[in-house]
Amino acid sequence: MQRFTLLFVLLALLASVSAHFTLTYPVSRGFVADKEPTSPCGSFDTLQNRTLFPISGGFVEIKSGHVKASFQINIIFNSNPQNADFTAAANSSASVKTNMDHPGYSCFPFDLSANSLATNGTNATIQTIFDSGEGAILYQCTDVILTTNASDWNSSACINSTITSSSGNSTSSGNSTATTPSKSDAAALMQHGFVAIVIVVVSLVMNL
Repeated sequence: MQRFTLLFVLLALLASVSAHFTLTYPVSRGFVADKEPTSPCGSFDTLQNRTLFPISGGFVEIKSGHVKASFQINIIFNSNPQNADFTAAANSSASVKTNMDHPGYSCFPFDLSANSLATNGTNATIQTIFDSGEGAILYQCTDVILTTNASDWNSSACINSTITSSSGNSTSSGNSTATTPSKSDAAALMQHGFVAIVIVVVSLVMNL
């Protein structure tokens, strides 16, 4: 009985390792897995260096070990947003709600060209909300400066990890084929590595 109790605890701990997401582009304010369920920014409430974010053609990219999740992008047009600002942004017309259907890297368009508040030089904070349905809702934020000329914007960062279709063929999408293999491989290693760890742990516990 003790052996199976230990097995259950270890598997629960391992599962928690993959039960998070990271905001990879624009760069997140910060990431601590245990604090990611803390609204509104995963416990990172202090403004960080701002990224130039294009008003037209912008996007956010995340990385996750989950196969499916719902995802929301909010924007707060404020130089120093407070909790009430994040609440209002989540219910505004600028909020984007979508779904993620594969592990690894996912890119979500976030075009602000139709938003009258998105003007050149405006300071803003982008909040991302991730809900896998398997636990707590997770939060991350990034601080940006909206611009019509984001000269340093890395459009090649918009990558969706390779997905295996029902026919068995591998597909991938993104603005840069040069960076796709490394990110796809990273996602695959993450998934297979996690499975390998689970197998090793189960084997060790069963032999106790």
